[in-house]
Parts: sequence; C-alpha cells; structure tokens
Amino acid sequence: MIDYSIRIEAPAEIVFGMLTEADLLTHWMAHEAEVTLRPGGAFRWVYENGDVVLGRFVEIDAPRRLVLAYGWEVPASRGIPPASTEVEITLEDIDGATQLRLVHRGLPPADVASHRVGWESFLGRLASRLSEAAA
Repeated sequence: MIDYSIRIEAPAEIVFGMLTEADLLTHWMAHEAEVTLRPGGAFRWVYENGDVVLGRFVEIDAPRRLVLAYGWEVPASRGIPPASTEVEITLEDIDGATQLRLVHRGLPPADVASHRVGWESFLGRLASRLSEAAA
C-alpha cells in the first residue's frame, strides 16, 4: 500500500479539476487523457512513453474525494490489469492551499516502490505547475 501526502498551493476546487479534467491532466501527467467523470465512468491516460493506465471512477465527491479503480492496459506485462487496484485521493483545504492525500491499495508488493516513485513524481509536478500558475 502507498500512503502519500503533499501540500499544493491552490484551492481544492482547482486541484480537483487538475485530477479529473482530460485537458488539464495533459498539463502535468498524461500525454493524452480521456475522462468520463461520473461514478462508473472510465478514464484512460496515455503517457509519453506509450504506457496506458485504464480504470473507472468508483466515487466522486467534488472537490473533496475521489476513488478510482486503477490498472495498466499497456504494457500488460506489468501484471496490474485495468481497474484491479484502488486509488483514493482526499483533498483538504488548509489556509488557501490543499493537502492532498493519496492511498493506493491492492498493488502487488513488488510494484509498490515503483508506483510510489511515480505518484510522488507526478504529484510533485502537479504542485509545481499550480505554484507556477499562482506566481
């Protein structure tokens, strides 16, 4: 399991949009993104290297909480099929900024470290992009 928190210098409404809107996801994480934002709706993120995440929205409580069924379409060799793990993201307003907490459950033990590095890298990029936009 991964349990990671980061402070982002932007209101929760803006952070939530960056996590859920296809055109905004391409500003910090994915090369291409498709999103159907509703419970049961699908999402698909294509990275620069061609890897593809595929899943669905389980819970949406804008702008406070998001639960995703998450996995990899490409490469299939990752052994984490689409929608086979759970990512829970909570957003808490703190003095005009947002404390984002991500909990990723159900990963095979051998994949926890690489996913932690990925989440920390991408969420760090998100925080930087929003900090730059505020400046």
